[in-house]
Amino acid sequence: MILGLILALALQNPVADDHEYSDLLKISASDVLEEYLSENPTASTTELEKLGKLFQFHDFFGTALDGRNINFHLPSEPGHEPAKILLLSYTAEWCVNCNYEAPYLGELYDRYHAKGLEIVTRTEYSEVDKVREFIGRHEMKYPVIIGSIVAYDDRENIRMETFQYLLRNALGDSRKWGTPFNIIVIDGDIENPYVVVGEMKSDQVNDLIERTLSGNQ
Repeated sequence: MILGLILALALQNPVADDHEYSDLLKISASDVLEEYLSENPTASTTELEKLGKLFQFHDFFGTALDGRNINFHLPSEPGHEPAKILLLSYTAEWCVNCNYEAPYLGELYDRYHAKGLEIVTRTEYSEVDKVREFIGRHEMKYPVIIGSIVAYDDRENIRMETFQYLLRNALGDSRKWGTPFNIIVIDGDIENPYVVVGEMKSDQVNDLIERTLSGNQ
């Protein structure tokens, strides 16, 4: 699988300590979906419809934990507020690397939000009270959507039921839990997003944001 090979190579970059840095990659969501379906040809019509929505990143559409209605990338859905740059991040309060990355997300939001950056995170396999503590500890100003809610001891039972798991495997990401997992959408182009299967490299992401804001992406 070509995409899997590319991601495998990206994940071979040297890491510092227990960090999990990975390169910024641009993908075609429809190509990923098509390749996934070619390897799983028995999907029903209902499943195909659901997958189509999922590959439009519907995981990041809905109501945040603080009550905000979130829709920065789906013009056909209610409440659409387009974002120049949209960073979607699968995270988890129990994930060491997500805790490493949270301060960087905060820095990005403080620096670029007024210029057109929106950040939305989604937690999976989480407990709500612990997510609230995670939000408070990192002083997160951006919205957090709660995905699957489950006691820590039961996480393994639902791990393979989430779209995060499906998307990661379609891309060849072999990590067990797969957080953080970042998606960057430029000018609403959900068909051709950038992805980072791990912690983001600040030089690459900062450069992409600066180039986008200057009109030179």
